[in-house]
Amino acid sequence: MNDDLLQQHLRELPAPELPDAWRAEIISAALREAPAPAPSRPVWPPLLVALRNLFARNPFTATALAALWVLIFLFKAGTPVDPAEKNLIAHFDPNRPVYLVSLQDEIDLARFLQDPPDQGQASQIP
Repeated sequence: MNDDLLQQHLRELPAPELPDAWRAEIISAALREAPAPAPSRPVWPPLLVALRNLFARNPFTATALAALWVLIFLFKAGTPVDPAEKNLIAHFDPNRPVYLVSLQDEIDLARFLQDPPDQGQASQIP
């Protein structure tokens, strides 16, 4: 009897019925031995998957990106911050309008506030 005839003969045999007790015992043993399910991982967006594959396969690009981040950090850490700017940012009120004027307009406004014109006279600010 060759292999093909043996396989055909085995396929024609009826499948044996297992007792229900055996089935329950086999399933419980399999569940006990099965590894714990892995925690579900978040699904990455397709762009991040593509970038991850690019950087994992090409160490040059990963090194260049790391160097870029180091440079950004060094430039940010090395940039001096004006204390007056910190003070302005700390007291910035988003509801108050901000007017951007030229230096000459600020000088004229300062002169006007120091020496207000008479109420009877109409004066013009140049």
